Amino acid sequence: MFTAGFYGLQNLLAEKRGVHDVFNVVGAGSATAATFGLIMPGSLKWRARNVVLGSVLGATLCFPLGWLHLKLVEKANEGNTTAKDSREMGEVKSGLGAAIDRLEENLNK
Repeated sequence: MFTAGFYGLQNLLAEKRGVHDVFNVVGAGSATAATFGLIMPGSLKWRARNVVLGSVLGATLCFPLGWLHLKLVEKANEGNTTAKDSREMGEVKSGLGAAIDRLEENLNK
């Protein structure tokens, strides 16, 4: 459930902001860790502490992981002309949109 929430929030941030960058991963990780801290047992004061601590730790851990993910995606798309064209035009494509474009490109060859 937390994994689905993390990736759903990450994709929502990417679509709303119009850019795929490390801050989408940081925001999703922070919100997911804060939610996990909220469901931990304890008093309201203890849960508030867990939310703050989870938010900070989530952001701290997700920043290097998000940066690594971004670099791996850039490395994977080095030879992909469709990815370069969409970045030049300022378009952000979801994973499904990019897959459809690659399929159409391969069918047109």
